Amino acid sequence: MRDLTQFPILTPELLLSSGPLSAPPGPMRFMLAGQEERSRLPILHECLARLGLDYDVDCLQDMALHCDFAMNVLPGLAMAQGRIHGSRHSPAKHADDDTNLVVVINLRGPLLVEQRGKALVLGEGDAVMISGADPSCCAQKPDGDLLAFRFPKASFAPLVNGVSDRIMQIIPPGTRALDLLQHYAGAAFGAQTHASRGLDHLVATHIFDLMAVVVGASRDADHAAQERGLRAARLQAIKADIARHLEDVNFSVAEVAARNKCTPRHVQRLFEMEGTTFTEYILTQRLARAHRLLIDPRRDPGKISTLAYDCGFSDVSYFNRAFRRQFAAAPSEIRAQARKRGSTGSI
Repeated sequence: MRDLTQFPILTPELLLSSGPLSAPPGPMRFMLAGQEERSRLPILHECLARLGLDYDVDCLQDMALHCDFAMNVLPGLAMAQGRIHGSRHSPAKHADDDTNLVVVINLRGPLLVEQRGKALVLGEGDAVMISGADPSCCAQKPDGDLLAFRFPKASFAPLVNGVSDRIMQIIPPGTRALDLLQHYAGAAFGAQTHASRGLDHLVATHIFDLMAVVVGASRDADHAAQERGLRAARLQAIKADIARHLEDVNFSVAEVAARNKCTPRHVQRLFEMEGTTFTEYILTQRLARAHRLLIDPRRDPGKISTLAYDCGFSDVSYFNRAFRRQFAAAPSEIRAQARKRGSTGSI
């Protein structure tokens, strides 16, 4: 799960003092910290209603209500990750929502889900799809976390065979598509997904593809997802894996493929479809890291050779040549320019 501290906080005071919100303005974090315990439940009711989430919430006995979650809204898709502990929450009794479906992934701790006369206890990593048309209830205790997606049924039903029959069926963990959905959705909470409306639509489409495969995509939808959503999610996961191992001078495409449960050729093809190669991408990322370190005023200057090794280069001469080609200046020149700007700014 993505670290919630990176998101701007939407406090109850700010939310309730504003006009009606059709959607949070980008990824936002909502929490009830600082509120008196006896006032948390009515405040939560009001805040959820202001966000367009018409839910009834009841407190569990002998447990304090704790609320801390992040929200992100993409075209046709609302996402939330975090926790509402010590409560049972369900759609309001007067709500008649046959237009939405919800996929819930339980990230940590047991999660009770009730709907259509069934009660499921989701273990860590389990997922389930529930209907917005039927009364339902979800309850979670500390230290549980979950990831949830709310989306129009009309957009999703054509992608899945017998979508109504898939409701309240536990989806066990361990499948590659479910792992990719969690990873890709976590990345989608980042601010970069809001760089443009076109990118928002693309990310939402990829998440729909992944959810369809997880729930049970039709043959046509599964083919489209393999060519679109799954490919994008695999590439994003591979790039994140590369970022974690950039300093390893010996890591190879075979190691990356093994960690991501695919073949080396598949990894290479994913980068070729982006107009680059595996090797070129790694070089670009290592040079970008070196540049960031050179201009970071908090870093001990040290030797250029040490910095090169820290960024995964085993040959300092090659590093210097590649860096100059990329940035039209030597590493020492970039560092000197950054120091000069810092010195001037401190006067």
